[in-house]
This record gives sequence, structure tokens and C-alpha cells, in this order.
Amino acid sequence: MRSLTTRLGALALVGVLGLTACSFDSDSTTGTGDGAGTLRVANPTPVVSLNPFAANSADQPTLTVVQEVFETLVVRDNGEIAPNLAESWTNPDPLTWQFALRDDVTFADGTPLTSADAKASLQALIDGKGPLAGLWATVEEIGTPDEHTLTIRTSSALGTVLSNLTLLWIAPAAKITDSAFFDAPYGTGPFKVSSFTAGQSVELVRNDAYRGDQPKLATISYRYIPEVSGRVTALTNNEIDVTWGLPPDQLTGLRGNDALTVQSFPTYANYYIWFNSSREPFTDARVRRAMWHAVDFATISGSLFDQAGTPATGPLPEAIFGAAAQNPYPYDPAKAKQLLTEAGYPNGFTTSMMWSTGCCTNGNSFADAMISDWAKVGIVVKPEELERATWLDKLLKLDWNSTMTTGSTITGDADFTLARLYLSTAKRNGYTNPALDEILLAARAELDQDKRADLYAQAGKIVWDDAVGIFPLDLSGNVVLRTGVNGFTPTPNDLPSFAGVSLS
Repeated sequence: MRSLTTRLGALALVGVLGLTACSFDSDSTTGTGDGAGTLRVANPTPVVSLNPFAANSADQPTLTVVQEVFETLVVRDNGEIAPNLAESWTNPDPLTWQFALRDDVTFADGTPLTSADAKASLQALIDGKGPLAGLWATVEEIGTPDEHTLTIRTSSALGTVLSNLTLLWIAPAAKITDSAFFDAPYGTGPFKVSSFTAGQSVELVRNDAYRGDQPKLATISYRYIPEVSGRVTALTNNEIDVTWGLPPDQLTGLRGNDALTVQSFPTYANYYIWFNSSREPFTDARVRRAMWHAVDFATISGSLFDQAGTPATGPLPEAIFGAAAQNPYPYDPAKAKQLLTEAGYPNGFTTSMMWSTGCCTNGNSFADAMISDWAKVGIVVKPEELERATWLDKLLKLDWNSTMTTGSTITGDADFTLARLYLSTAKRNGYTNPALDEILLAARAELDQDKRADLYAQAGKIVWDDAVGIFPLDLSGNVVLRTGVNGFTPTPNDLPSFAGVSLS
């Protein structure tokens, strides 16, 4: 049975966009005396895919839903790795991991779980070449000695295997290559998908064959309501039961509503602006540093993000394993102009910045404020707000100049962000640095956790000092629940889960 504290994910602050709320039938979603019923969830970022093995393998909206459907071999419980679908594991040698799978698990269709399903899932994640594939770059062989034993052999020691496995969702081997399966997928988890309309809605129903504690909810209904005012209205009108990522100025009024409960908490998430270091003028670190010095982040944060987060001290939030504080970039327009002149742009330049609709709390206002400050030093930035699917496609193709987004180190381990995103082979932001690669690969291979932490601190300093991106804010999360929603417990991994929730 999965640990409740492990499964209940925290929520990164996500965006403010521009549609109106959809309507919910409140009569059909009332809880019953035993807590059963439909939990009505308004997610502020659209769920565009339920396939966790390809382009959306690290997409938070996708993972928020699929974690209710699929399970992983291991989980992180109170900071420690614990068994889940795998009962135990060993290291016969530094290059080999062997996992003993439970023999009492079935998928929602009654098919028994076997090692073939685990192998197919890991292979699909690697073959999908999505954002998580790089975590498994050193895998040489995936073996299935018997139906309940899985072996993973790597070309070099991989100290992050267990951490990585917390994001490997196990799907049926017979279905995993069928794209149509992910229109209504099922796994071994407490819920299964009954309907899915990309970008709009997802309906989950209880998996009565689930081996663990049965969810108290009969169904979970996700609806995309991008506009803040729409979600607030839906809450106050009893059209939804839960939403998150509301801007701070909305929370004050909601705290005074007796029908609502507001929870705020720290997360593993942060706000960042990346530069495409493979495109002029961002090939020059002086230009990237100038972009940072040119913006008055302290003033902007005070006006837009009060109680929504804290000023970042590095490229990772402080609570993450391997994070380390770095020297801040002060607001200094004169320094920015000096750096631009040294880089050959005394009169500035024209560029663009993209972001996805719904990516970030107060995203449009934040972009406007930065663009205004950049203009003061001669940098003209064209704003490009894109639908999420379009933004993600351009992001992965490196078809952009700069981009604004939020992200979460979901595993709580620095490798998930630093190695996954900043290795030269990742090709995520156009930045290449052999010295950084060497440190990150050494950290990934290191089995001594103290040494790993030291190496990630060194890597974080390079990313920060080279201004691969701007890292202004570590995010706090917030969730607003209607009275009668019981059992929700946030944790910092940015994946809100509702399997433990009941309604009264």
C-alpha cells in the first residue's frame, strides 16, 4: 500500500490566464455520509497528455493525474526511499540493481503485474526521449530473470537509480506502445481513467481491484479553469471543491470565507527564466548576466509575489538535496550596460521571451515588469504567450530565444534538475560546458551521498555564475479547499494527489 504522505504531492504556483470558468453540476458531486462522491478539481494548468513516457514525462499537470492511476517500484516516504511495487532491492555489484517485485499486484483489468511490465515501462521512458530519458542514459541492459525479478545494469555506477524510480510509472507491457491506450489508461493504482479531453478535462473512477486501502472518493473530476476570477467564483459558488496556484492578492479574501480553507506551504518549485545559450546574443555569458542585473527583482517580487515565495539563493530551492546558496546578482542597470558594451551590444538588442498560458503565478504581470526593466538598458523583448502544447514543442526543439516558466525538482534530489536539464547532452537550453558535465556525471555516479551533495553544490555554482538562466524566486504553494474536503495533506513535490481525500 502506498504511503499517504508520499502520494500527496505539493503544488507549485501556476499560472494566471485568460478564459472563463466552466460550470459544474454541484448537485451530482455532493459527498455522502461515508465520504464517497466526486471530488471536483479545478486545475490551473491544462492536462494535454496522460502518457508519462514521452514528451510529457516531466510535465506536472500530466503527473498530477497519472500518479492516481499508475504506481512506481519505490516511493519517497518522509525523505527516505521505501518499497512500493518492488518489495526489496540489492546491488550485486556497483553496476547492477536487482528488484524483487510483489507477487500480489494486478492491473485494473485483472492482469497480474510482472517484471515484463516494469521492463517495458523503463524501456518506453528511455525510447520516448522525453525530459526524463536522460536520467537513464547509462542503462545498458534491463533484465527479467523471472516474472517477479527485474535487473538494471548500467555502464557506470548510477547513484540515482532509486530516486529516478520514484518517477517511473509502471504500465501494462501489452498496452504501452499503443498510443490509444493513453486516452483512457489504467494501471495498478487506486483510480483509472474513464474519460479524457486533452486540455480540458479528465475523469477518474475508483479502481475496485486496487490491492491497498480503497479510496473514499468514487470519482475525481478535473476541469481546466485558467482564469483566476473563474476559479475563485467557482469556489465561492460551490461549483468546485479544490484549486491551487491562486495569486496572493486573492488568498486574503478567501481566508475570510467560512466555507473555504486556505493552506500555504513550501515547495521544491522555483520560478526561472532560461536563455537559449546556443543563439546569439545569449551565447555570451556577459549578455546573460546583464539580463539579470537589469531587473529589479526585489521590487517586482514585493509587489507581485508577497507570500508566494522567497528570493532564490541558487538554481535549486534550499530544501532540495544538493542545493547550496550562491552569491546574489544585485539590481545594477549600470553594470548591465557595461556588460552589454563589453559583449559588443552597447545599444542593446532585440529578442523575444516565450511562456505557456498557465505556466506561472502572475506570469503576464511578471513578464511585463521584466520587459520594462530590460527596455531601460536597451534590450527590447517581444512577449510570446503560447498554448502549452505549442510552448512545450518549441521548448524541446530549442526553437526559442528565452523562456519563462516554473519547475519542480519532483524527486527532491538535485540530479533531477541539474543533470536532467544542464548536461550538454540534455540539449534543453543550448548551454554546453564540459567542466559542468564532468561534475554532474561524477555526482550521478557517486554512491556516497555526502560526496554527491558537494558535487551538486559545485554544479549549482557554475549554472548560477554563468547565468544559464535567471532564478528569482523559490515558490510557496497554496491550495484552497471547500469545507467538507478532508484528508488532504500537501508535501513539497509539486504533485497534488487526492487518493486519501474524503468528502463530508
